[in-house]
Amino acid sequence: MNKEEFYSMVEPRDDWSFSDIPRSETRELTHSYHLYPAKFIPQLARAFINEYTDEGGFIWDSFCGSGTLNLEALRTNRNSVGTDINPIAVLISRVKTTPLNPEKLEAYVEELVQNIEKKKVYSEQYYVRKGVLNGNLNVLKEWFSDESLLELGHILEYIKKMDYPKKYQEFGLCAFSSILKRSSYWLNSSVKSQKDPEKKPGEPPLYLRRQLRSMKKANKSLYEEIENTTTQIRIFRHNSKHHLPKSITKFDCIITSPPYVVSYDYSDIFRLSTYFLFYQEDYRKFRETFIGTPLIKKRQRSLDDTDPEAPIINSINDTRIKKGLTEYYMDMGGFFYKSRYHVKKDGQLIMVVGDTELRGVEIPNAYLLSRIAEMNGWFLENAYEREVPVKILPTSRDPLTGKFTSKKGGNYSERYEKEYILIFRVDSS
Repeated sequence: MNKEEFYSMVEPRDDWSFSDIPRSETRELTHSYHLYPAKFIPQLARAFINEYTDEGGFIWDSFCGSGTLNLEALRTNRNSVGTDINPIAVLISRVKTTPLNPEKLEAYVEELVQNIEKKKVYSEQYYVRKGVLNGNLNVLKEWFSDESLLELGHILEYIKKMDYPKKYQEFGLCAFSSILKRSSYWLNSSVKSQKDPEKKPGEPPLYLRRQLRSMKKANKSLYEEIENTTTQIRIFRHNSKHHLPKSITKFDCIITSPPYVVSYDYSDIFRLSTYFLFYQEDYRKFRETFIGTPLIKKRQRSLDDTDPEAPIINSINDTRIKKGLTEYYMDMGGFFYKSRYHVKKDGQLIMVVGDTELRGVEIPNAYLLSRIAEMNGWFLENAYEREVPVKILPTSRDPLTGKFTSKKGGNYSERYEKEYILIFRVDSS
């Protein structure tokens, strides 16, 4: 199937646009715990679950991000696994899919807040010695004032030292991660790491109290909704280019949205949280594990003329962008090849992707991924498109790099008015 044939077969799904819902409904229950860019809206995830799976079924989100699909699986009585290479994503997903006893959570939050407010804030050397500022102090100082850094070290020390089960500590760590950008010089309107020289960050303890109060309320609602459920959710860190552990049985369905080609550096958008919570001595090496990174120096295979993406990539002059695109499609090929072994016979893969434009070159990502999937053991059963309401997802991109950007100051162009839903089935021929 060529590109024209592919797009001619795409069917619109107006019922998957959800253009009439307010943005507040996309942050219902624990979906509100932590900001995460370009994530599934829960209404779309729930629509896929209801249409393609049965109650009691087993689903895998291989790029789970903030765990939207897994939370909706929990709410609709489906068992699921969520995996992601990003440890921050794993933390967020695990916390938002783990409802806690409201009374016990209230006791934890009350004790945490009291410790933060009443205990003394110590020196920089103290928090370095205690390990809560890790080994990245010079990097952290670029993003935080001296006062904010000490207050954050003070908060993190008590989150880590209080004697509560791990799930309560992770709740505190998720709240802590969610306030870091507000507590720093990070430009509030930017997804990528960009400083705002005029920003005056507020007080981290104030942000934390507000965040904990909001998360307690959301947790209570989820806890009451699913109090008697026996549904199983498992979230863990995993590189999607590799096989899952053998202990995991095969899935009925994979429902996922992979990283969007060159839209984000997913290792970088949570840089502050990564430095605080998951000290990376070699940050470059950490970033090399992510899908589509241009940092890898050598690959065992390079593109040739038989690859469907080769003509498009070769038409771009920017070497770094060309390398990033090459890595992205090679990595996705690895995912398609491995993932087919983790679904049952005739199992399905539902994937949400979008097209883009770089340096004036159109990147038909949906078409290219469908071709690569078919080269790696999947059969394209159906392809749909949905309009993406502006009020739900930002559509401003830098026309040169394709990265999402703020409309304030600099190049941007409107993109991402629609996205594609690709329905694959394991090719048993």
